[in-house]
Amino acid sequence: MSMPPHGRRERRTVGSMLWAAWADALGFISELTDEAGLQRRLRGRPLTEPVEWTRRIGGKFGVNVTLPPGCYSDDTQLRLATARAVGGTGFDVEAFARIELAVWPAYALGGGRATKAAALNIVKPSTPGFGNFYGGWLDAGGNGVAMRIQPHLWAAPSPATLGQHVLDVITNGATSHGHPRALVGAVLHALSLGATLHEGRVPAAERWPELLDLTDQAVKLIDEQPQLATLWRPAWESRTGTPFAEAWQRTVDECRSFLPRVSQAVSQLAGPDGNLAQDAATTYATLVKSLDLRDPQKRGNGITTVLTALALASAAPADPAGASQLAASFVGTDTDTIATMAAALAGASDAAPDAPPVLDSPYLTAEALRLAKIAARKTTMPFSYPDLLHWTPPRAQLDVVGMAGDQLALAGLGWLTQVDGTTLVEARGTRWVWMRSDFGATFLAKQRPDLRPLPDAQWPVRRELLSDPAVQRATLKVPHNQLTFDDNAPMTPPHSSTTTPSGPPSESAASHDHINIDDMLTWVERRGFSEEAVGYATRRIAQLGTGEQLVAFTMAIRAAIRDRHK
Repeated sequence: MSMPPHGRRERRTVGSMLWAAWADALGFISELTDEAGLQRRLRGRPLTEPVEWTRRIGGKFGVNVTLPPGCYSDDTQLRLATARAVGGTGFDVEAFARIELAVWPAYALGGGRATKAAALNIVKPSTPGFGNFYGGWLDAGGNGVAMRIQPHLWAAPSPATLGQHVLDVITNGATSHGHPRALVGAVLHALSLGATLHEGRVPAAERWPELLDLTDQAVKLIDEQPQLATLWRPAWESRTGTPFAEAWQRTVDECRSFLPRVSQAVSQLAGPDGNLAQDAATTYATLVKSLDLRDPQKRGNGITTVLTALALASAAPADPAGASQLAASFVGTDTDTIATMAAALAGASDAAPDAPPVLDSPYLTAEALRLAKIAARKTTMPFSYPDLLHWTPPRAQLDVVGMAGDQLALAGLGWLTQVDGTTLVEARGTRWVWMRSDFGATFLAKQRPDLRPLPDAQWPVRRELLSDPAVQRATLKVPHNQLTFDDNAPMTPPHSSTTTPSGPPSESAASHDHINIDDMLTWVERRGFSEEAVGYATRRIAQLGTGEQLVAFTMAIRAAIRDRHK
């Protein structure tokens, strides 16, 4: 008996998630080292599966930390950060940028220069959400976007089309990267994964020109995102003196120029029954050299690594482990990201076997199933973030982990307990401790020896309330855990019974009773009627208020802005 469509989609999504994490954990071991360094890490073992190993963290003067088998890197960490920000009403880019990206450096295992710079810049009070213009953002063309955007496809009802999910990919990428290579590569990877999820097979090389044609058209989606269209793109064009659409098309053409040599490699990499050929390593070595994947100036390129991953997955759709092992074995390349993107594709194919265990497998599986339910338009419980009207990210990485009352917490995300059997590592006034969160993810968290109290606005949401059916019915579609717009109002403590989760509009919740138009106008005025403030307040009214309140608010905003410019 054939599997029902929703069952196939769930299996493909779970396979993609778990294989991507497994491949990331494998390639993490060989990342940023040489052959001698890899042998030290492996202690004579072959690089065939994720094993326990030791890595120096915290920079040149950091400490050596033992990582457990299946420990994934920043690729999967940021993929999960994206997943948490995807709910039934779409992608909450403000939560991703302001909370997820801002606190990520406190638990990051690896990370590209661009993403780290973006995370450090976003915590500045002067940085707007769609204006994360740190030094060098225009040159950020690596694969730090492509490696994290899979959840947008996993949650998409029609993943093989140019839909809202592709715009979400671009929106996600614009929070950290400014070079078209990063965004074009991410869209191409997204469309390849979308086709795989829809059809159950990785697109063959003959389909790639078609995918690139869709990638070329995707730049038009920017017009549908007001803040990208009116803030991000004009800032990009004013700094470069070039229309963004022209730069996008040139980048697509650059990508198209690589297709012949990459397509040729697929036919030589492919063996029988969807597995790699016996001499695949020889062909892969030629491809690595042809695309300059070992060149320090080009390693991690947002186009060539995406194409390489697509080639591996297309050649070995039934062998995500073999494709990952091959990518991970070529030290000097971006081993973990090529492997994880290839496995995300191959793992979504119907030919892929079940993935082996990896760190946090139950949590990864649960997130994959939640996203698959969103794709099937089923009701899900979204991740709960602090209210962004009051949220201020910790300015120092060492202050991301602190005390919320009498409990240890990761600012904005979750409540922490030390993992049993682990010990802390300390050096130069910094501790690294393995922590498990209340929502299921495990973190190697950086912290001060003497933990400081977290401000109330940084406390995570209390999730034990989410299991109460009455709370779920009443708050299923309330977007944040705090509904006041009064800047001076006290925050509701997380342990209060009034805490509510995030999510889409509920008929059962008289949520418009919480909307006070005067308070909102005051809040927006205090922020200088910025596009970000007006947009956020308007969305809150659209989700929680009545049609009359929405009309009244927009008319009042229109009058106030006109008065300011008289």
